[in-house]
Order: sequence, then C-alpha cells, then structure tokens
Amino acid sequence: MYTFEHYLTLSRRTKSLATRYWCACLKAHLNAKSAYEMKRKLLNEKEWGSKDNDWLNKSSRFFNKKEAGEPVIRYNVINQIDKRINGDFCSFAILCHPLWQLLDNKQPTDTFINQVLSQLPYNYASLLFKENSHGQLIRKTKLTQKAKQKLTHSRDIHALTYWLAFCLEKKTVGYNQIDINQLCAIQHLLKIAIVTPFSSITDDFYVYVNEVFSPLYSRMPVMRYRILIPNKNNGYTDFSLPMRLISGNCLPLQPTLGLYKKLCDRAIEIGLVANSYDGMNRFYNFICHSEIVELINLLFQPTPPTSLKALKQQILYRLIYCK
Repeated sequence: MYTFEHYLTLSRRTKSLATRYWCACLKAHLNAKSAYEMKRKLLNEKEWGSKDNDWLNKSSRFFNKKEAGEPVIRYNVINQIDKRINGDFCSFAILCHPLWQLLDNKQPTDTFINQVLSQLPYNYASLLFKENSHGQLIRKTKLTQKAKQKLTHSRDIHALTYWLAFCLEKKTVGYNQIDINQLCAIQHLLKIAIVTPFSSITDDFYVYVNEVFSPLYSRMPVMRYRILIPNKNNGYTDFSLPMRLISGNCLPLQPTLGLYKKLCDRAIEIGLVANSYDGMNRFYNFICHSEIVELINLLFQPTPPTSLKALKQQILYRLIYCK
C-alpha cells in the first residue's frame, strides 16, 4: 500500500496534480463553494470564534494554495482534516493513490505496472489478480466480461488507473486501427471530467500524460475521428474527436466535453435518461466514439428512439446495413 511518504517523493508536477484533485474532492465532499467555506466547515463554532485558534493558520490561504497545487508536507494536518470529517472521507486514499505512482514513471516496466494495479482497492485489484497457494498475487490471463463492464461503468480514478496501465502495456496497434484500450481510456477521462471532481485537473492531466508517455508512442500518429455535427444554422460543423488517450499531439478536450454535454441534454430532453446524476452517468457510459455519428443523427431526428436499448439497436443496424 502506498503511503504519505510515497506521495512526498513524487515529482513536483505529479504531486501538484494529486494535491489539486484531493482539494477538489474535499471541497465537493464538504459541499463548499470556496476555500473559505471549506475552512469554515472544518472548524467548530468554538474554534471559529476563538482569536487564539491557530489551526491551519486561521485563514483560507491553506486551501487556496492547495487548490493551486502547492503540495501538502505535513502528515498531521491531513490526518486532522480527516478526523474532523468523522471517517467518511480519506485524504490519504486520494493523495497516495496508485495512479500518481504510475503517472510519475516515464518508463514503466510490466513488473511496475502490475505492482501499481495490485495496490488498488481489493474490489478492483481482484479483477486482474488472484492469490496462489502461497498467498502471493498472480495476474490472471485476461479480464472477464464482468470485469470489463465494471471498469467501463465506473466513474473513479481506480478505473482510470487500469485504462492508463493497459495503454502503457500494449503499444502495437496498427497505423489506422482503433486501439480499444486507448479508446476506453479517453472516454473514461471525458466521463469523469463531467461527473466527478476530476474536472478540476482534467486538461492538465491529459496534457501531462501525453508529455510523459507520448515518447512510448513516437511512431504512432494522432488518432482522431473527423465527423460532421449539426449546428444552429441547419448546417454542419467539422469536428475532430479524440480516439486515444496518448497520441503524441493531444487534441483540446473542451470541444468534446461540450459535445458530450449537448448530447446528454438531448437525451434528457427526449426522455432517454433521467435528469439526475445517475441518469447522466448512464448516458455517458453509453457513448462510444466509433458510433458517435449514428448517435448524433438518431438523437436529433424528428422521431428519436424511446430507450437506450432501442437507440443501441438502431445504431448497430446503421453500422451494419447502411454503410
């Protein structure tokens, strides 16, 4: 299990991303809108009214600096924050997450990747590892279909760690072929950028991943899917959709995030999913970049499908018989 000492030994840039993400998660957990509110909710009434209280310097500067990426250097401060939240939030699980160790190694070996994945929470590590008769973890030959579905439907950084690891393990896909691991990785990143606090670091994480690992893909071209999407002028706009997490020359994510949200709004409008967190997550799980053209056309036709199942059936029909 990775510890606070492992967090402290990360490179400055990786540590900054981890800190910013931790602070965003804490803010969301506290339902706070600012660093001031975060501080206010962690202090009790007596402490707040005391001029002598020195906890976290009695100002919001601590959280402002962490939001900007300044690393945490004192274990006791983090421990005290977690104690004040009464155990239903674990800062160390975020700051010491295996994802940051993976991101911090520019030349990860298969052994290192297995070590990182084995340090994930048990319900994730057990998807890929099992104990032998000596109690040692050994890697399974492949993921089961159920395990793949769990990763696809997850909305956390545990699954992101898996997809990034799979991208780093297999780099031999042909020039113009779809790399399933890369496709799942970029789709997962886009999803958690919308429905989780990971949105606070998504763009910087994406750029950093490509800076660190694109040399491993030096012979791989940028994989993008050029499509036409309807615009407000009853015409079409040329659009490039990323098909890989790591490609050496990453595309801006904000246009694609905007497209995701537009499609989800339409799905809610026509009753395909509920206007709720779970409903939106269901739809984002449904999106597949290789089916995006058919998805757009069906969502915006005069008589759209009435369920995700019917929508998938019509998408598959078009892909098979209308090409």
